[in-house]
Amino acid sequence: MKNQTVTSALRNSITKVTGYIMQERVYSDPRKKGLAVGVKVCYAQYTQPIINEIVADMEGKGYKLDYVRYNAMRVEQGYNSTIPGTRFCFYKK
Repeated sequence: MKNQTVTSALRNSITKVTGYIMQERVYSDPRKKGLAVGVKVCYAQYTQPIINEIVADMEGKGYKLDYVRYNAMRVEQGYNSTIPGTRFCFYKK
């Protein structure tokens, strides 16, 4: 079986846990000097029980959680400088 990226594994976990096909836009970038991957799910805010289930599913796939946080929208100089969303950061396998 082909290895999944952290982003596609997270998308599959969110779909599995919530029961809805994930359609939100996601951005991913390297973290922790390339040892981890941060994935931001735009315009999505999950409750703590849902986050716990998503993390448990990802850890079952072999990824180790670094952190989860919600980034609220920040308005600077009259325009939105931050897209709101939930950021998950997992260490690679």
